[in-house]
Amino acid sequence: MKKVNAFFAVLVIAMLLLTACQPKAAPTTEVPAAPVEPIATTAPVEPAAPVETTVPEPTGEEPLKLIMVQHALCAWDAFWCTVEDGIMTAAEDMGVDVTVLGPDKFDLEKTASLIEQAIAAQPDGIGLTVTDPVLFKEPITKALDAGIPVLAYNAGKGPVVDDIPYMTYLGMDEYQGGLQSGQRLIAAGATQGVCINHQVGHAGLDARCRGLLDAFEAAGLTAEVLGVKGEDAAQSQTTISDFYTANPDVDAFLTLGPSSANPFYAFLEASQPAAAYHITFDLTPEVEVKIKDGTTIAAVDQQPFLQGYGAVVYLVLRIEKGISPALPVSATGPGFITADLLGTAADPEKPLNLIMVQHALCAWDAFWCTVEDGIMTAAEDMGVDVTVLGPDKFDLEKTASLIEQAIAAQPDGIGLTVTDPVLFKEPITKALDAGIPVLAYNAGSGPVVDGIPYMTYLGMDEYQGGYLSGLRLISAGGTQGVCINHQVGHAGLDARCRGLLDAFEESGLTAEVLGVKGEDAAQSQTTISDFYTANPDVDAFLTLGPSSANPFYAFVEASQPAAAYHITFDLTPEVEVKIKDGTTIAAVDQQPFLQGYGAVMYLMLRQRYGITPATAVTATGPGFITVDMLGD
Repeated sequence: MKKVNAFFAVLVIAMLLLTACQPKAAPTTEVPAAPVEPIATTAPVEPAAPVETTVPEPTGEEPLKLIMVQHALCAWDAFWCTVEDGIMTAAEDMGVDVTVLGPDKFDLEKTASLIEQAIAAQPDGIGLTVTDPVLFKEPITKALDAGIPVLAYNAGKGPVVDDIPYMTYLGMDEYQGGLQSGQRLIAAGATQGVCINHQVGHAGLDARCRGLLDAFEAAGLTAEVLGVKGEDAAQSQTTISDFYTANPDVDAFLTLGPSSANPFYAFLEASQPAAAYHITFDLTPEVEVKIKDGTTIAAVDQQPFLQGYGAVVYLVLRIEKGISPALPVSATGPGFITADLLGTAADPEKPLNLIMVQHALCAWDAFWCTVEDGIMTAAEDMGVDVTVLGPDKFDLEKTASLIEQAIAAQPDGIGLTVTDPVLFKEPITKALDAGIPVLAYNAGSGPVVDGIPYMTYLGMDEYQGGYLSGLRLISAGGTQGVCINHQVGHAGLDARCRGLLDAFEESGLTAEVLGVKGEDAAQSQTTISDFYTANPDVDAFLTLGPSSANPFYAFVEASQPAAAYHITFDLTPEVEVKIKDGTTIAAVDQQPFLQGYGAVMYLMLRQRYGITPATAVTATGPGFITVDMLGD
């Protein structure tokens, strides 16, 4: 690992502008083009352009220059050493130059001035901690106006809440921390829970408790919140003890940090409850001891290494590939530090052999060329070996057998498309039982819905596709909306419409759903036209795919509505023409490149750094394809 070099003020900027460019050396490992033994009977990937199966030689081109501006530094706060380690590791993997700026003590005014200085250096991208969105709004807006991509990490609430249109915020999802803790406690055997909150009213801590309560309610169990005085450990211990005396059936305890964990440990020692399944937030020396002796199942971690690593990766993907994070908040936590993860050192040079099993291949379905391009690009960036397996035609039984063959090869990780969770459950479970990390990409619903405890599912968040489309339509000038649904009752399409309706409702505007017959374009056009005649104030239209987009285009041509702000799902030649001529604002994209890239990245992070995805579903979409992203 490279240690972060933190520079300051004008000296940093001068050094950045004068630094000689060093191209990235090619990794020593090569991406194999054929399956590893003992797999000999499968159809290996035969990549067509644009999939690259060999590692290119250094081109001598000047590497990208990124600047990260933080409110704290490793030099005076040890927490930030992990963040900066992630930054510099990603910089090395991605072959970019990164400078980290920060004040010599906590000083937000100084931090704001460092953002200004970073802009003056004209970098290719800026990552920063949005510690004060009011103070930082002006310099961040200045960077965006200068065409510099910006994202937030560690501190911030996302572009919507912060009201600054940066790319995304990478940080802890507090609600998920509580929800997933509850699920783990239940899986351990707990039947009745309590969330011990040492600061009731704190938005983040309250969200953790809501997550716990929802997890228990979803499982048909009960849980409640117990408030304690975080500043008074003795009183907190007494409060916990009194609560347990009155509720002796409680056997699941979630504490939200040292201020509630330490009194809980004192309660355990004094009261010796019959059963006590326990998870807490934040790893301290006391918590580490309790994890090792079995008192505590896990400590919840915001994964600061991933905050730094992800900030660099997402900036590079935005600059080089036009790919942006799917959501305003990209969760880096919760991670869970368990006994098997304690005392294990990161191994950044660990050789890795990964196998990806797909139900389709680039060789016979062009969509998958983009997925496989993402896979091979990540393999090159991160120096891992990857084999892609798939049938020579759509055949789920054959795909299931390929999972079995992948397991027999004993890889370091398996990524796969969970096209049929019932059929695939047995082989995936076999892989997990063999200690092989598994994640899903492109096809699947996540480990909870699929009922298979793989790491995460990387794919489109349908609700967010509709919700973020709604926000874009409103931003463009839309005041009344309609979601044109060509298959009402389809769970994914209905979720898109719910997202649009919620976006309009939250903005104090109205929207509704219009069902059309997707199989009958002429009838769909008539239905849209009749709807518009009855609702002439509607000016924002969301179509959910070609089956509703094409009739909408026919309606626009025939009826010439006064105003028609339009977004659709899926890019087709017809949609591309309409984006270019201004009829359509954007096409919603599931970002298949990111599905492949992310699958490799997360398997690598799990094996080299012990880092896992924070949520059951890791959204790769919605992305938005706009006119500036289309070729001539």
